[in-house]
Amino acid sequence: MMLRPLVLYNANGGCPVGTNMRVRPTLTVGVLAILSMSGLVSIVQVQAQTCSVSQSPAWRICGPIESSGTVNIQPSIVQASDGTLNMAWTSRAGSNNVIFYASGGWNGTGWSWSPGGSITSSGGKNQNPTITQLLNGTLYTFWSYKATGSPNYQLYYVKENGGLFSKAYTRVTAPAIMNDTLPSAAVGRDGTLWLTWTRDNTTASGTGKIMRQLWYKTLKGNVWSTEQSLTSANDINWNFQPSVMVGKDNIVRVAFSKGLSSSNIFDIYDITYNGSVWTAPFQITTQTTTTDSDPSLMQDRNGTFWVFWSRNVQVSNNTAYLIYSKSSTNPGSTWTTETPLTPIDCTSSGCVDNVNPAAVQSSRDKNIWVFYASDPVSTFNIYGLQTTSPIAPVHDIAIVPYTIVPLLTYIFTNTSQLYPGGLHVPYGWVNGRYSPIDQSGLVNVIVIVQNTGDFNETVTLKLYATNTTITLFGTSVFQLSPGAETSQSFNWNPDGFKPARYGITVNASVPIETSGNRPDGIIVASNLVHLLPLGDVDQDGSVTITDVTVVFSAYNFSCFSSTTCSSHFMAAQWADVDSGPIIDIVDATVAAHNFNTVT
Repeated sequence: MMLRPLVLYNANGGCPVGTNMRVRPTLTVGVLAILSMSGLVSIVQVQAQTCSVSQSPAWRICGPIESSGTVNIQPSIVQASDGTLNMAWTSRAGSNNVIFYASGGWNGTGWSWSPGGSITSSGGKNQNPTITQLLNGTLYTFWSYKATGSPNYQLYYVKENGGLFSKAYTRVTAPAIMNDTLPSAAVGRDGTLWLTWTRDNTTASGTGKIMRQLWYKTLKGNVWSTEQSLTSANDINWNFQPSVMVGKDNIVRVAFSKGLSSSNIFDIYDITYNGSVWTAPFQITTQTTTTDSDPSLMQDRNGTFWVFWSRNVQVSNNTAYLIYSKSSTNPGSTWTTETPLTPIDCTSSGCVDNVNPAAVQSSRDKNIWVFYASDPVSTFNIYGLQTTSPIAPVHDIAIVPYTIVPLLTYIFTNTSQLYPGGLHVPYGWVNGRYSPIDQSGLVNVIVIVQNTGDFNETVTLKLYATNTTITLFGTSVFQLSPGAETSQSFNWNPDGFKPARYGITVNASVPIETSGNRPDGIIVASNLVHLLPLGDVDQDGSVTITDVTVVFSAYNFSCFSSTTCSSHFMAAQWADVDSGPIIDIVDATVAAHNFNTVT
């Protein structure tokens, strides 16, 4: 099968810079080509054509990004950790819908899109994809699937890691007599994947009153939570078409369309989750005559929140769907006046519709892209709205993960528990071996700071130990150029601190930064270090009658060599606070003094 050449478009206008330029194939291109030759997927061309003015001077329309000759709708987009844009969408193949996927790479002056290919292999209806990426690099594509002969839609997913999507469908919603459709997924800074969707009671025969409400579940540490409702089943409104995002503040936000199905008047609302409770719905659009649908919620490089949606507008005796936008510089408390982004385009035969917006901030060309489905010719294909000016320059300092696998860690500590001042026993037993105990009294703390903005910055980094009080224990001031990162190491001496469980808060700041960008320079971690009370023999965080009994039973027993080490001493060695190595009056007195200390 011969593939048409890729088309590049430049950073300034998205317009072609050379249709004959040869582009080195990406891994995704190669994988899709191999799958095509094996018959596992079909290939369509994904490309950018020309760009033109939009309804707003701040935006231009580019495309079609994809034009395969079939119906192409419902795009979903995510920027991967390597900077590529990864898109999934619904394409019509014969009488069935399939899910297609393509990736776009930035070469420094323009974007090149790989050929698109189907990532669904089973017959039936596949629609409404959403794509996201875990912090470990794995791409998840969720979609709504109704198998041949099945009366209902349910949510499934496939995973991609290393350039190849799995072909096995994995169901993620429970078997039910109701339809699960319109999923939306996003991953937070803590690694949690949030999946939201619309559930209704539509049956195959269409009987019963249709009610649509929002549901969600999470994936954390390879474990799925139970399904939970976001909106009440008693709400007479439809609450559907969710768009979930997790901001730089790690707060979960869900935008959705809400209204009475009987009136067909819907507005865009959002709700937020701060880690403990969901807020009441907040109304973003306030029109009272038509349908606002398919919201897409995102945050740009400057910390500004954006919501894009499709509105059905009246044009003489016809209607047209247009893409609109609003933005907020104060994390959603207030929103700007709405702005139409696509123009009204009608002829005697009808109007062009622009639907299904999917927005993403690119860190490569620094533009916002809004991909959507439009039918300016005869059928729907995927187009893109691009900001005419990049979201730059910005100030942004972030704390980035120290490790991602096997465990996501933002704050590294060399120990999770210790005694005040440490513990030094010349002779002892550690992990079944005769060995000195040499526990440092210092906690080494390492964090990584990255300049994700566009300015050379003077960064002030502060670390705090937190319990019922907050104590500053480390400060560093350093220079960081755009794109650079640095590892900063601190030693916290908890000697003199009350035995307890302590968290650590990290705050990296620069003189100028927006309120939306500030949160990614802050990390709050609880229970990182357990400061044990002296005399806690079994290291469970408390000095109980068991600990005191062991210490007194070991009184005067010693461990001066491997051949003379008493079993009584070994049982009480963590109470040898004066480094005997003998359990003496000092050790017994300390244990008795700390009796009933609980942390």
